[in-house]
Amino acid sequence: MLDERYKVKYGAVLERLGTQRVLLPLSFGPSSLVLFDMIASLLQEQNLAHKGKQGFELVVLHLQEDEQAAEKIKFKIVNADDWKLSDKMKISVSNEFDVIAQKLDSKSETALTVSHLLELSPSRSLRADLLAIIYEDTIFQTAHDAMATEVISLTVKGRGLQISQEIADGPRSYGDHSVHVIFPLREVLFAEVDAVLKLREGLLQYMKISEEPQTRIVKNMTVQALTSQYFDNLDATGYASTASTVVKTAEKLGGPKDPKTGICQICGCDIHQDARKWLRNITVAEAAPLVKDEQRKYAEAYELEFRANDVSGVGLTVCYGCTTTLAGAGSGFVWPVRASKEEILDEYVLTDDEE
Repeated sequence: MLDERYKVKYGAVLERLGTQRVLLPLSFGPSSLVLFDMIASLLQEQNLAHKGKQGFELVVLHLQEDEQAAEKIKFKIVNADDWKLSDKMKISVSNEFDVIAQKLDSKSETALTVSHLLELSPSRSLRADLLAIIYEDTIFQTAHDAMATEVISLTVKGRGLQISQEIADGPRSYGDHSVHVIFPLREVLFAEVDAVLKLREGLLQYMKISEEPQTRIVKNMTVQALTSQYFDNLDATGYASTASTVVKTAEKLGGPKDPKTGICQICGCDIHQDARKWLRNITVAEAAPLVKDEQRKYAEAYELEFRANDVSGVGLTVCYGCTTTLAGAGSGFVWPVRASKEEILDEYVLTDDEE
């Protein structure tokens, strides 16, 4: 944060840049807690050196995941169910990888909260992936190890197109707005963060200890948990620099060269290629020739069942990562869907008589 915009400004520089507002995500984990302490110390130094002036206004954001009451903190509670992009819809992925959405009746939509929908997820990985979509609308990673974990996780989940914008400093578009994102701890390893946390007097007492039981069964672990465990093991065996190598390699990845064709109606990322076309090309859709009568009988029964469960509805524009994620959720999974550009424009019909 050595940029001029974060320094105490006077005169023409102040008029040109104004007072910046910095949004800091605070999870009370080691990395975010150390970063919060560093930024608070910077503000304190500016305040003392410039007689009460400071270079920027700090806004702290904390996502309260448990039911513990926050005490002696001025805060505004934003419920998870306030994250509502559009109508909740029943989503299915066809055999041809078309993502189809069906509207729910108003009674069902009101009864289903986002928290309840997450609980209905058939797997831990799906629940973690959907929760990450909500988090990344608001919050980003901080330390080197966390960013390396994010790079591998995005690759595994088929979201490689998002890597360049998830770890690089620069403007991030959100709807019609743009936010400048920076990662101050990009070059800092978690072991170094942990050392600062222990050396900084009184800081350790504020660290949040996760009470969620850690499973050792691989099939019950999320992609994020498996990747974190991998880097933890490397760190313990003297290969901590692996995380640095992963992040530096990922930084060299540029954005897609193909023009943007749309926005994913599930996660909101830019779409540059048709995910359905790619999935159809790499998927063997035709079965082996049927030889026995028993095989033909089973095939006919399958066709009848498949046609009986054929889904009709509105086609969605969905990225590759969300398509594969929803395919694993099963038929009829319910989740909020972002309105398309056409749907938004349809709500505002202008005529020549209107001013």
